Amino acid sequence: MNPESLSPPARIAIVGAAVVIVLAGIQAATPILGPFLIAVFFAMITAPIMAWLTRRGVPRAFAAGMVVTGLAVVLIGTIAFLGMAFTEFLLSLPRYEKALEAQATIIASYGIDTAGIQVWDYIDRGFVIQQAAEIARQVGNIAFDAIIVAIAIGFLLIEAPRFAAALARRLGPESPPYRHLTQSGRFLIEYVVIRTEVNLVTGVGTGLFLALLGVEFAALWGFIAFILSYVPYIGLVVAAVPPTLLALVGFGPSGALAVIVAITLIDAAAENLVFPQITRKGLNLSPFVVIFSVVFWGLVLGAVGVFLAIPLTIAVKLFLESWDETRWLGEMMNAGERQK
Repeated sequence: MNPESLSPPARIAIVGAAVVIVLAGIQAATPILGPFLIAVFFAMITAPIMAWLTRRGVPRAFAAGMVVTGLAVVLIGTIAFLGMAFTEFLLSLPRYEKALEAQATIIASYGIDTAGIQVWDYIDRGFVIQQAAEIARQVGNIAFDAIIVAIAIGFLLIEAPRFAAALARRLGPESPPYRHLTQSGRFLIEYVVIRTEVNLVTGVGTGLFLALLGVEFAALWGFIAFILSYVPYIGLVVAAVPPTLLALVGFGPSGALAVIVAITLIDAAAENLVFPQITRKGLNLSPFVVIFSVVFWGLVLGAVGVFLAIPLTIAVKLFLESWDETRWLGEMMNAGERQK
Protein backbone atom coordinates (compact mmCIF):
# COMPACT_ATOMS: atom_id res chain seq x y z
CA MET A 1 0.00 0.00 0.00
CA ASN A 2 1.27 3.47 -0.93
CA PRO A 3 1.59 5.58 2.27
CA GLU A 4 0.55 8.68 0.32
CA SER A 5 -2.82 7.06 -0.43
CA LEU A 6 -3.66 6.94 3.28
CA SER A 7 -5.76 9.70 4.81
CA PRO A 8 -4.08 11.98 7.38
CA PRO A 9 -6.00 10.40 10.32
CA ALA A 10 -4.88 6.95 9.18
CA ARG A 11 -1.23 8.05 8.98
CA ILE A 12 -1.50 9.64 12.43
CA ALA A 13 -3.01 6.44 13.85
CA ILE A 14 -0.23 4.31 12.32
CA VAL A 15 2.52 6.61 13.60
CA GLY A 16 0.86 6.74 17.04
CA ALA A 17 0.66 2.96 17.21
CA ALA A 18 4.31 2.69 16.23
CA VAL A 19 5.33 5.17 18.95
CA VAL A 20 3.36 3.22 21.58
CA ILE A 21 5.05 -0.04 20.52
CA VAL A 22 8.49 1.57 20.65
CA LEU A 23 7.84 3.07 24.10
CA ALA A 24 6.58 -0.28 25.39
CA GLY A 25 9.78 -1.89 24.14
CA ILE A 26 11.88 0.81 25.81
CA GLN A 27 10.04 0.30 29.10
CA ALA A 28 10.56 -3.46 28.92
CA ALA A 29 14.27 -2.94 28.20
CA THR A 30 14.77 -0.49 31.10
CA PRO A 31 17.11 -2.86 33.05
CA ILE A 32 19.43 -2.74 30.03
CA LEU A 33 18.80 0.80 28.84
CA GLY A 34 19.10 2.35 32.32
CA PRO A 35 22.84 1.62 32.83
CA PHE A 36 23.52 2.48 29.17
CA LEU A 37 21.84 5.90 29.47
CA ILE A 38 23.75 6.61 32.69
CA ALA A 39 26.98 5.71 30.86
CA VAL A 40 26.10 8.09 28.03
CA PHE A 41 25.30 10.83 30.56
CA PHE A 42 28.66 10.51 32.34
CA ALA A 43 30.48 10.21 29.01
CA MET A 44 28.95 13.58 28.05
CA ILE A 45 30.00 15.16 31.34
CA THR A 46 33.57 13.89 31.03
CA ALA A 47 33.93 14.52 27.28
CA PRO A 48 35.63 17.94 27.85
CA ILE A 49 38.14 16.31 30.23
CA MET A 50 38.79 13.57 27.68
CA ALA A 51 39.34 16.18 24.94
CA TRP A 52 41.68 18.16 27.20
CA LEU A 53 43.82 15.09 27.89
CA THR A 54 44.01 14.00 24.23
CA ARG A 55 44.98 17.52 23.11
CA ARG A 56 47.99 17.20 25.40
CA GLY A 57 49.13 14.03 23.75
CA VAL A 58 47.70 11.45 26.14
CA PRO A 59 46.68 8.29 24.19
CA ARG A 60 42.91 7.88 24.00
CA ALA A 61 42.85 4.51 25.76
CA PHE A 62 45.01 5.80 28.61
CA ALA A 63 42.99 9.04 28.83
CA ALA A 64 39.73 7.07 28.99
CA GLY A 65 41.22 4.90 31.75
CA MET A 66 42.20 8.01 33.70
CA VAL A 67 38.68 9.45 33.36
CA VAL A 68 36.98 6.20 34.42
CA THR A 69 39.39 5.81 37.34
CA GLY A 70 38.65 9.38 38.43
CA LEU A 71 34.91 8.70 38.27
CA ALA A 72 35.39 5.50 40.31
CA VAL A 73 37.34 7.40 42.98
CA VAL A 74 34.62 10.08 43.14
CA LEU A 75 31.91 7.41 43.37
CA ILE A 76 33.66 5.50 46.16
CA GLY A 77 34.30 8.72 48.05
CA THR A 78 30.67 9.78 47.62
CA ILE A 79 29.39 6.42 48.89
CA ALA A 80 31.68 6.59 51.91
CA PHE A 81 30.62 10.17 52.65
CA LEU A 82 26.92 9.35 52.33
CA GLY A 83 27.30 6.24 54.48
CA MET A 84 28.96 8.14 57.33
CA ALA A 85 26.58 11.11 57.05
CA PHE A 86 23.43 8.99 57.06
CA THR A 87 24.72 6.87 59.95
CA GLU A 88 25.32 9.99 62.04
CA PHE A 89 21.94 11.35 60.97
CA LEU A 90 20.17 8.15 62.10
CA LEU A 91 21.87 8.35 65.49
CA SER A 92 20.61 11.93 65.87
CA LEU A 93 16.99 11.21 64.95
CA PRO A 94 15.70 10.69 68.54
CA ARG A 95 16.97 14.15 69.46
CA TYR A 96 15.33 15.68 66.38
CA GLU A 97 12.02 13.96 67.13
CA LYS A 98 11.83 15.52 70.60
CA ALA A 99 12.82 18.96 69.32
CA LEU A 100 10.33 18.71 66.47
CA GLU A 101 7.53 17.84 68.89
CA ALA A 102 8.40 20.94 70.90
CA GLN A 103 8.29 23.09 67.75
CA ALA A 104 4.96 21.52 66.77
CA THR A 105 3.57 22.56 70.15
CA ILE A 106 4.77 26.13 69.59
CA ILE A 107 3.26 26.21 66.09
CA ALA A 108 -0.02 24.80 67.43
CA SER A 109 -0.16 27.66 69.93
CA TYR A 110 -0.66 30.03 66.98
CA GLY A 111 -3.83 28.14 66.03
CA ILE A 112 -2.23 26.00 63.30
CA ASP A 113 -3.34 22.37 63.32
CA THR A 114 -0.22 20.17 63.05
CA ALA A 115 -1.99 16.84 63.46
CA GLY A 116 -2.55 16.41 59.75
CA ILE A 117 1.01 17.28 58.66
CA GLN A 118 2.30 13.98 57.32
CA VAL A 119 5.88 15.17 56.98
CA TRP A 120 6.43 14.45 60.69
CA ASP A 121 6.15 10.75 59.87
CA TYR A 122 9.28 10.90 57.76
CA ILE A 123 11.35 11.91 60.77
CA ASP A 124 10.46 8.60 62.40
CA ARG A 125 13.61 6.59 62.91
CA GLY A 126 11.95 3.30 62.00
CA PHE A 127 10.86 4.68 58.62
CA VAL A 128 14.36 5.95 57.77
CA ILE A 129 16.02 2.70 58.87
CA GLN A 130 13.55 0.72 56.77
CA GLN A 131 14.37 2.78 53.68
CA ALA A 132 18.12 2.50 54.33
CA ALA A 133 17.82 -1.29 54.69
CA GLU A 134 15.97 -1.49 51.37
CA ILE A 135 18.79 0.40 49.68
CA ALA A 136 21.38 -1.84 51.34
CA ARG A 137 19.63 -4.93 49.94
CA GLN A 138 20.15 -3.55 46.46
CA VAL A 139 23.86 -2.82 46.89
CA GLY A 140 24.83 -5.94 44.95
CA ASN A 141 22.80 -4.94 41.93
CA ILE A 142 24.06 -1.37 42.17
CA ALA A 143 27.69 -2.55 42.28
CA PHE A 144 27.18 -4.77 39.21
CA ASP A 145 25.52 -1.92 37.31
CA ALA A 146 28.35 0.41 38.32
CA ILE A 147 30.92 -1.94 36.79
CA ILE A 148 28.92 -2.17 33.56
CA VAL A 149 28.52 1.62 33.46
CA ALA A 150 32.26 2.18 34.02
CA ILE A 151 33.17 -0.20 31.17
CA ALA A 152 30.60 1.45 28.89
CA ILE A 153 31.90 4.95 29.70
CA GLY A 154 35.44 3.90 28.81
CA PHE A 155 34.40 2.41 25.46
CA LEU A 156 32.18 5.39 24.63
CA LEU A 157 35.05 7.81 25.25
CA ILE A 158 37.48 5.71 23.19
CA GLU A 159 35.11 4.96 20.31
CA ALA A 160 33.52 8.41 19.92
CA PRO A 161 35.92 9.62 17.16
CA ARG A 162 35.51 6.35 15.24
CA PHE A 163 31.72 6.65 15.40
CA ALA A 164 31.93 10.23 14.12
CA ALA A 165 34.26 9.20 11.28
CA ALA A 166 31.97 6.33 10.27
CA LEU A 167 28.98 8.67 10.15
CA ALA A 168 30.96 11.19 8.10
CA ARG A 169 31.85 8.49 5.56
CA ARG A 170 28.29 7.20 5.41
CA LEU A 171 26.43 10.53 5.25
CA GLY A 172 29.14 12.79 3.83
CA PRO A 173 30.97 15.40 5.95
CA GLU A 174 29.20 18.27 4.19
CA SER A 175 25.73 16.73 4.10
CA PRO A 176 22.96 18.52 6.04
CA PRO A 177 22.06 15.40 8.10
CA TYR A 178 25.68 14.96 9.27
CA ARG A 179 26.12 18.65 10.10
CA HIS A 180 22.84 18.72 12.01
CA LEU A 181 23.70 15.51 13.86
CA THR A 182 27.14 16.73 14.94
CA GLN A 183 25.75 20.13 15.91
CA SER A 184 22.97 18.46 17.90
CA GLY A 185 25.51 16.25 19.67
CA ARG A 186 27.60 19.27 20.66
CA PHE A 187 24.53 21.13 21.92
CA LEU A 188 23.43 18.13 23.98
CA ILE A 189 26.88 17.69 25.54
CA GLU A 190 27.03 21.43 26.25
CA TYR A 191 23.61 21.28 27.91
CA VAL A 192 24.62 18.40 30.19
CA VAL A 193 27.89 20.11 31.16
CA ILE A 194 26.23 23.48 31.84
CA ARG A 195 23.39 21.79 33.76
CA THR A 196 26.02 20.12 35.95
CA GLU A 197 27.74 23.48 36.52
CA VAL A 198 24.43 25.07 37.53
CA ASN A 199 23.71 22.21 39.92
CA LEU A 200 27.21 22.54 41.38
CA VAL A 201 26.64 26.23 42.09
CA THR A 202 23.26 25.42 43.68
CA GLY A 203 24.65 22.54 45.76
CA VAL A 204 27.77 24.35 46.98
CA GLY A 205 25.84 27.55 47.68
CA THR A 206 23.19 25.65 49.62
CA GLY A 207 25.78 23.73 51.64
CA LEU A 208 27.75 26.88 52.49
CA PHE A 209 24.66 28.81 53.58
CA LEU A 210 23.42 25.95 55.76
CA ALA A 211 26.88 25.64 57.32
CA LEU A 212 26.98 29.37 58.09
CA LEU A 213 23.48 29.20 59.55
CA GLY A 214 24.52 26.29 61.75
CA VAL A 215 22.25 23.62 60.28
CA GLU A 216 23.68 20.17 60.93
CA PHE A 217 24.85 17.95 58.03
CA ALA A 218 25.10 20.96 55.73
CA ALA A 219 27.46 19.13 53.32
CA LEU A 220 24.98 16.25 53.00
CA TRP A 221 22.06 18.57 52.17
CA GLY A 222 24.21 20.49 49.70
CA PHE A 223 25.15 17.26 47.93
CA ILE A 224 21.52 16.15 47.81
CA ALA A 225 20.57 19.56 46.36
CA PHE A 226 23.24 19.08 43.67
CA ILE A 227 21.92 15.65 42.68
CA LEU A 228 18.19 16.41 42.85
CA SER A 229 18.58 19.64 40.87
CA TYR A 230 18.80 17.46 37.77
CA VAL A 231 15.04 17.02 38.28
CA PRO A 232 13.60 20.42 37.28
CA TYR A 233 11.32 22.29 39.70
CA ILE A 234 10.52 19.21 41.79
CA GLY A 235 14.02 18.06 42.76
CA LEU A 236 15.15 21.15 44.64
CA VAL A 237 11.84 21.33 46.53
CA VAL A 238 12.39 17.77 47.77
CA ALA A 239 16.04 18.52 48.60
CA ALA A 240 15.01 21.57 50.65
CA VAL A 241 12.68 19.62 52.97
CA PRO A 242 15.27 18.00 55.34
CA PRO A 243 17.38 21.15 55.99
CA THR A 244 14.20 23.20 56.41
CA LEU A 245 12.95 20.78 59.08
CA LEU A 246 16.33 20.83 60.84
CA ALA A 247 16.32 24.64 60.76
CA LEU A 248 12.80 24.55 62.20
CA VAL A 249 14.06 22.27 64.99
CA GLY A 250 17.12 24.36 65.73
CA PHE A 251 15.99 27.93 65.10
CA GLY A 252 12.22 27.89 64.93
CA PRO A 253 9.96 29.11 62.09
CA SER A 254 12.25 32.04 61.29
CA GLY A 255 15.15 29.66 60.66
CA ALA A 256 13.03 27.46 58.41
CA LEU A 257 11.87 30.51 56.45
CA ALA A 258 15.46 31.70 56.09
CA VAL A 259 16.47 28.33 54.59
CA ILE A 260 13.58 28.40 52.11
CA VAL A 261 14.35 31.96 51.00
CA ALA A 262 18.10 31.34 50.75
CA ILE A 263 17.78 28.14 48.70
CA THR A 264 15.32 29.89 46.38
CA LEU A 265 17.68 32.84 45.87
CA ILE A 266 20.73 30.61 45.36
CA ASP A 267 18.91 28.54 42.75
CA ALA A 268 17.56 31.65 41.00
CA ALA A 269 21.06 33.15 40.85
CA ALA A 270 22.56 29.96 39.43
CA GLU A 271 19.78 29.54 36.86
CA ASN A 272 19.93 33.17 35.68
CA LEU A 273 23.72 33.66 35.69
CA VAL A 274 24.93 30.32 34.31
CA PHE A 275 22.10 28.55 32.53
CA PRO A 276 21.16 31.30 29.99
CA GLN A 277 24.26 30.25 28.02
CA ILE A 278 22.33 27.23 26.78
CA THR A 279 18.98 28.96 26.20
CA ARG A 280 20.64 31.30 23.72
CA LYS A 281 21.23 28.26 21.53
CA GLY A 282 17.54 27.57 21.20
CA LEU A 283 17.41 24.70 23.69
CA ASN A 284 15.01 26.46 26.04
CA LEU A 285 12.07 24.17 26.76
CA SER A 286 8.67 25.43 27.86
CA PRO A 287 7.77 24.82 31.52
CA PHE A 288 4.92 22.50 30.49
CA VAL A 289 7.29 20.40 28.38
CA VAL A 290 9.76 20.25 31.29
CA ILE A 291 7.15 18.99 33.79
CA PHE A 292 5.60 16.62 31.27
CA SER A 293 9.01 15.19 30.33
CA VAL A 294 9.83 14.41 33.98
CA VAL A 295 6.54 12.55 34.42
CA PHE A 296 6.70 10.86 31.01
CA TRP A 297 10.29 9.59 31.18
CA GLY A 298 9.79 8.63 34.81
CA LEU A 299 6.91 6.36 33.79
CA VAL A 300 8.91 4.90 30.90
CA LEU A 301 12.38 4.49 32.48
CA GLY A 302 11.80 4.84 36.21
CA ALA A 303 14.30 6.76 38.35
CA VAL A 304 16.82 6.98 35.50
CA GLY A 305 14.17 8.66 33.35
CA VAL A 306 13.38 11.20 36.06
CA PHE A 307 17.01 12.31 36.35
CA LEU A 308 17.71 12.26 32.61
CA ALA A 309 14.32 13.61 31.52
CA ILE A 310 15.59 16.94 30.17
CA PRO A 311 18.59 15.59 28.20
CA LEU A 312 16.32 12.90 26.71
CA THR A 313 13.68 15.49 25.81
CA ILE A 314 16.27 17.77 24.21
CA ALA A 315 17.54 14.79 22.19
CA VAL A 316 13.97 14.15 20.97
CA LYS A 317 13.55 17.86 20.18
CA LEU A 318 16.76 17.95 18.13
CA PHE A 319 15.71 14.73 16.39
CA LEU A 320 12.34 16.25 15.42
CA GLU A 321 14.06 19.36 14.08
CA SER A 322 16.16 17.24 11.72
CA TRP A 323 13.29 16.93 9.20
CA ASP A 324 11.08 19.56 7.65
CA GLU A 325 7.97 17.46 8.29
CA THR A 326 8.54 17.31 12.06
CA ARG A 327 10.39 20.59 12.66
CA TRP A 328 7.20 22.27 13.80
CA LEU A 329 6.87 19.76 16.62
CA GLY A 330 10.37 20.58 17.86
CA GLU A 331 9.68 24.32 17.67
CA MET A 332 6.48 23.90 19.69
CA MET A 333 8.61 22.57 22.56
CA ASN A 334 10.45 25.91 22.85
CA ALA A 335 9.74 28.44 25.59
CA GLY A 336 8.52 31.23 23.35
CA GLU A 337 10.07 32.14 20.06
CA ARG A 338 13.38 30.56 19.19
CA GLN A 339 16.24 32.98 19.49
CA LYS A 340 18.39 33.49 16.44
